[in-house]
This record gives sequence, C-alpha cells and structure tokens, in this order.
Amino acid sequence: MASSSDIARELRRRIDLGEWLGGVRVPPERLLAEEFAVARNTVRRALATLEDDGLLARQVGRGTFVQVRDEPPADAFLLRMRNASPADVMEVRLIIEPRAAALAASRASAVNLEEIDTALRHSLLAKGLAEFEHWDSRLHRAIFKATKNAVLLDYCEAINEVRNQPRWYHLKKRSVTAERRYLYDQHHSAIVAALKDRDAEAASRHMRIHIEAVQENLLGGPELS
Repeated sequence: MASSSDIARELRRRIDLGEWLGGVRVPPERLLAEEFAVARNTVRRALATLEDDGLLARQVGRGTFVQVRDEPPADAFLLRMRNASPADVMEVRLIIEPRAAALAASRASAVNLEEIDTALRHSLLAKGLAEFEHWDSRLHRAIFKATKNAVLLDYCEAINEVRNQPRWYHLKKRSVTAERRYLYDQHHSAIVAALKDRDAEAASRHMRIHIEAVQENLLGGPELS
C-alpha cells in the first residue's frame, strides 16, 4: 500500500513534468484515494506536504490548486545545474551547506526538527542505495527548509534535481561502499544532534565534514580510479 510520502512523490512528479499545470485544480481527495487504493487521510497528508512545499494552494470552498510558478528562469537554472560538472556542484555545496546548517540550528521550529528527525530515521533504516538517496535528499531538504530562506530552499531543490540525474546516481553507486554509508550515517546523526542542541557552530562544522567526505569519495575515491 502506498504511503503518504509515496503519493506526495508521485504528485510532485506530475507537477514537475507539467502533467498538472499551474492554476489547475487537483482531483478531489476521494478520487486520489481510489487511484492509490488508500484512505483519504493518507491522501490528505500527501497534499499537506505539497502545500507546505509551496506546490499546492488550498482555496476554501473551491478545492486545491497547483501553484502558478515562474517556469522559464527555473528551467534555465535547472538546465545549467544539470550540465554542471560534479566537481563544480560539490564545490558550491561545500560553500553553502555548512552555513545553511548554521542558520537552521538557530531558526528551526519544532515542526522543522521533527521533519529533520523523521528523514534521519528513515535514512538510517534505508535498505539500499536508492532508498538511502531518497531519504538523504529529504534530510538535506528539511534542513534547508528550516533556514526559513526561500532562496536557499530553491537552491536545495536544484541540487536534488541534479542528484536525480542518472550520471549522478551512477557516481554514487560506484562511490558509496558499506563503510562510507556507515560514515554518512554518523555524519547525519551528528548534524541532527547539533541542530536539536541549537548549536550553529557544531551544525556548520559537522555539515562541512560531511560534504568534504562526500566530495572526496565522489570525485577522488578509489572506486572511481
């Protein structure tokens, strides 16, 4: 049976691919529940996730609609990101993400911290690389969301879009060994602990350590030689 996360991911895909255009009313919860063979409250949680992410807007008495987005600039930026070299992307991540973690430590709400902790737990329990990658990206996104900075969140969305590209998955598949996966789990746990402690300096430091390790393993590890 599909979870609310599965449904949210599928509905996000429909929006990203233009199957649901901006301004279009999404099907009623009843129809979506029938389509996915789940209870309506499961669909409701999925829709709430996309609403929190700014992709949907609920209008009282009218229904839920896809938000109208400024597509051309976003498309141009995403195209540039997709064509960027892994080295360039990792360099930018190393500049931005430690600072984002520091901001999240000082700005995160209780709801943000719960979302971050949920993503961490799922990533620690992930059985394979694909599942781990999904929750890894969700964890980093939740941290960016906690910064309360829309521009930073847009940056994170672009990074996650890049990470969904086949060449990136192949790089990760070749570079992520069992030992490195364990190391990343330790990094993530340290970052989240610092966020919960509201320790901006520690959150930044642990994020830098993590991104540096990913950078080294992705671009210079022995599996890539």
